[in-house]
Amino acid sequence: STRKYSRRAVQKRMRTHLRDVERLLLRYYHADGHDAAMGTLGGAPGAVGRPSGALLLTDRGLLVLELHTLLQRIVDHRHLFEMTDMQNLVEDLSDLECDTLSFAQKLHTIGRIYRTQPILGSNVARVGLAHLAGDFD
Repeated sequence: STRKYSRRAVQKRMRTHLRDVERLLLRYYHADGHDAAMGTLGGAPGAVGRPSGALLLTDRGLLVLELHTLLQRIVDHRHLFEMTDMQNLVEDLSDLECDTLSFAQKLHTIGRIYRTQPILGSNVARVGLAHLAGDFD
């Protein structure tokens, strides 16, 4: 049987997984040359020159693992979700795994998750993605 966690504990774990996914995607987003305005260099090792939306195999595995773990938390604690919120979250997580979306689109999806999911306890956008505006090529 699944151990019962408090809403706050589930919230904290979900935020941790989303943060890890966001950090991974940001490394590739910046490696694709979108970090010039931020004045930084770098990105995921070996990611420069890769097709947009393409992750290194190990990073793809990390992404899938994080998303699977997050989905398992949702299933294990489904009593904390309204049905429509859970359906929307599962759909958004599927978008994060999709190879056809750009890194910018995936980062916007993470922002939408934070804005729209009551379980995360945020009524305002937590992620400052203004620098991504108009970056949906």
